[in-house]
Amino acid sequence: MKNRLIIFDCFGVVFREIAPRFFNNHFEPETAAILKEKYFVPADLGTVTSEELFRNMADELGIPEKDIREEWDSLISLNEDIIPMIKELGKTADVILLSNALTGFVERLFEEYNLNPLFDKVFISSVIKLAKPDPEIYRYCVKQMNKEYDEIYMIDDNLSNLAPLEQLGITPVHFISTESIAFLLDKE
Repeated sequence: MKNRLIIFDCFGVVFREIAPRFFNNHFEPETAAILKEKYFVPADLGTVTSEELFRNMADELGIPEKDIREEWDSLISLNEDIIPMIKELGKTADVILLSNALTGFVERLFEEYNLNPLFDKVFISSVIKLAKPDPEIYRYCVKQMNKEYDEIYMIDDNLSNLAPLEQLGITPVHFISTESIAFLLDKE
């Protein structure tokens, strides 16, 4: 049996996306993309706290911070179809999560939905101070596993996060639906 590492993205894979949906609810797509980049790149890198992020968004967008947080939480939606696949893959492979996210947010969701047992390790960009698609974040995660792998897969819904992977020896897997990753079960 081959020694495999399977890396899952969080938002857009394990959970539905939140930030793009929030901004698309309030702005035209071009503006939404600019605002997402403006606010979430610093948050993903851990240079602003979640409190600063929501306060800054409220100040600039003219939306009360309380309303932003409530809408944000209302957009949380677990992709329940993927949970059995993660459990099955975890029987024969190391399974980790790598997310561009605010410190504390993924941890709260993992606690709330009891997802911690599914993953050998969880890596959050704002804690590491690196964010996808920087190749260093992938190197960091693999190195932290302290193993040599025959195969490494990264599952992400964002093609730009998958772009640097082949040069690192990681097989990129574009997540569209659970069917798009079912082939990984056949490799066991």
